[in-house]
Amino acid sequence: MIVAELIVLEKQARWAPALQRQFFNQNVAVRACRDVTSLRERIVAALSSEKQCVAVLDPAGWPGECLPIISWLRSLKVHVVVVGYPGIELLEPSLRELGVTNLLLLPIAGHEIGDACRRLLTEHSIQSHGMGSH
Repeated sequence: MIVAELIVLEKQARWAPALQRQFFNQNVAVRACRDVTSLRERIVAALSSEKQCVAVLDPAGWPGECLPIISWLRSLKVHVVVVGYPGIELLEPSLRELGVTNLLLLPIAGHEIGDACRRLLTEHSIQSHGMGSH
């Protein structure tokens, strides 16, 4: 049973296939999106089915839309991992202020993104269970 979704926004398939390998045979689905509309639809669907959700964004394809997307995701309490291109570290304070949970800079391996997502899913699970036990 799928209990969590990693929703990956990227122009070209790079991180989604790497994450699919990382989460093979686990209860986490990796969904690739090639446009912002698709990302929004997948996020809403995942949240409405009460799945844990982490958004992984490669902002290189949407530099002008990246900050509004992050703001929207954080308003829904979705964790955001940004896989940045060279130079994006200059935006790190703004990204952190918006609520980006992880900013991963290139070069980076797929397993490092997978590890960051696992930590966020575990953290979310612990918080959810902890809140329910009070």
